[in-house]
Amino acid sequence: MSQAATTAEGPEGRIPVLDIGPMLAGEPGAVDHLARSIARSCEDTGFLVLAHHGIPQPLIDGCFAAAAEFFALPEEEKLALAVGEINLGFLPTGAQVIRTSTIHRNTKPNLNESFYISHDYAPDDPAIVEGKPMVGLNRWPPNLPGFREATMAYYSAMRGLAQRMLPAFARALDLPPDYFKADFAEPSCTLRLIRYQPQPEAEADRFGFAPHIDTNFITFLAQSALPGLEVRTREGTWLRPPAIPGTFVVNTAEMLGRYSNDRFAPTPHRVVNNNRAMRYAIPFFFGPANDAVIKVVPSCTGPDNPPKYEPLLYLDHRLKLNRTNFAHRQAQASA
Repeated sequence: MSQAATTAEGPEGRIPVLDIGPMLAGEPGAVDHLARSIARSCEDTGFLVLAHHGIPQPLIDGCFAAAAEFFALPEEEKLALAVGEINLGFLPTGAQVIRTSTIHRNTKPNLNESFYISHDYAPDDPAIVEGKPMVGLNRWPPNLPGFREATMAYYSAMRGLAQRMLPAFARALDLPPDYFKADFAEPSCTLRLIRYQPQPEAEADRFGFAPHIDTNFITFLAQSALPGLEVRTREGTWLRPPAIPGTFVVNTAEMLGRYSNDRFAPTPHRVVNNNRAMRYAIPFFFGPANDAVIKVVPSCTGPDNPPKYEPLLYLDHRLKLNRTNFAHRQAQASA
């Protein structure tokens, strides 16, 4: 296995801890002050930790509890909710190999099982009736009272927090605070519940989650009870983010890299669960609307820095990923 991870160097180290309370409270100058800290971190590790974010701890705990209850179900009950053409529902262990990774040749499946949740459409919603691509109905376990309510309450709160962070990321790129508003009017969001199997003994190229970059805009990760997340610096060493209860680890992803012409390039990360117990995670992935066209922003180009990327329809990006990284989609493509 790759080089062992080291602990981040505290609040002022490579992965900073940022107080976003003043910004959320609307204090004068708080957005720009936060934006400067975000810019420094995004130009280095691409990871930061958010404190005083306003999400009630019982909401976070409730989502973790719902994840544990779901994964404790008998396998046949989970498989009855298996993902279909799009990833909503249960993904068993062994069903995902990150083939799109550009920083590690991943050949072995991730050692985790997952449950995907997105916007909770009603069956008669026009988007469902019209069969819009990458839109579908969530798959809910019939025998887990409160599961839907706990996970959707968390989903809704995280979507709200992500939206409120957009002005700070815009200002970090020297853009007007509302620059991203139109592209995120109907954001593509996914809550992924994950259970990582223990791997106390090192095995070459086997990971809870293999080295990769996220493919959305930014990702929010509530602090897990057990360590496992590791971040690769530009120098090639692996760090663990500060494990501060009640905070969120946030990382930049591929679309922010494209918008910023790689000024805020996404940072590779992985999960290694070398604990002797199951590890749970509830990452929230925040991306643009499916019909958004991702273009390099004007503040990140110039005569000596032309755009590295052509405009990209976000829906096309999502469809390509869905076809590439998952065993069930590979099987469908070859049928």
